[in-house]
Amino acid sequence: MMVGTVIMALPLLLAVAPQVVPQADGCLPVQDDRIYARDVAAAVPAFSSVAADFALGYAPAPGTRRVFKGDALQRLARNQGVAVEAMEALPDVCFERAMATLKGEEILEAMRSAWSNPDVRMELRSFAPQIAPQGKVVFPRTGLQLPAAADPQAEVVWRGYVVYGNNRRFGVTARARITTTTTRVVAVADLSLGAPVREDQVHLESFDTFALDDRPARSLDEVVGYVPRALIRAGATVLRSQLSRAPEVARGDLVKVEVTAGAAHLEFEGKAQTDGTTGKMILVKNLTSGKDFRARVTGKGKVSVQ
Repeated sequence: MMVGTVIMALPLLLAVAPQVVPQADGCLPVQDDRIYARDVAAAVPAFSSVAADFALGYAPAPGTRRVFKGDALQRLARNQGVAVEAMEALPDVCFERAMATLKGEEILEAMRSAWSNPDVRMELRSFAPQIAPQGKVVFPRTGLQLPAAADPQAEVVWRGYVVYGNNRRFGVTARARITTTTTRVVAVADLSLGAPVREDQVHLESFDTFALDDRPARSLDEVVGYVPRALIRAGATVLRSQLSRAPEVARGDLVKVEVTAGAAHLEFEGKAQTDGTTGKMILVKNLTSGKDFRARVTGKGKVSVQ
């Protein structure tokens, strides 16, 4: 009988539907996604005459077991051309996924490997489940759930997994504190709406925070010269989202207008009717004709028309 025919007949021969039962002594651990004849032979030497790489079926899911009946194993061996008359009655054989107790050290190592910054501090608080299939522990950055506030004492939930079998994943959830020491910009005076921030209005200070909190401005260059979108009170941390770039052209400014039409090039002076940063379109008034037209800001006090 051909191997393909035997594989199709296995469900009828082996009545081996997985059962969810407690792990029991005597079940053989398997790490592959399939159970092979060599796995049976490890428990039943008389089965070693069957081709080692012959697949009997799929391995059970973690926490379940799969039992192969002895009489079905004998029929399968006979179908594979192995003389079974001399065989003694084969025992039932059960298999379960190779499991291991997870250790905090390997979870922390997986977390640290996802972070390139050596200054980040990690404190593992808890994790579950405690038992998982044998494999590689992975905690990707995408599994992090950010805390509502940047409290360095806040615990974050980080979802990872154990890679086992043929790239299968078994979920693991951990709670940890992840902090770093970095800098932030703090206002030393009220920062008014629409007024560019001066260097004497802010200062830099060091503080501990959640390592993924990127809301505060980290350097003076991110703040000085920028314009607050709302009033920022003295003593407050300056957030990046509270600032806008100061416009290179402000409403009412006189601007140099450059007009290009094919090989022709013309320059004249206009008056900005709206604010704009480099690359943005604004309205400009022609001081001679009094008409408004659209132009693109190209730099401080400069616009262009194509």
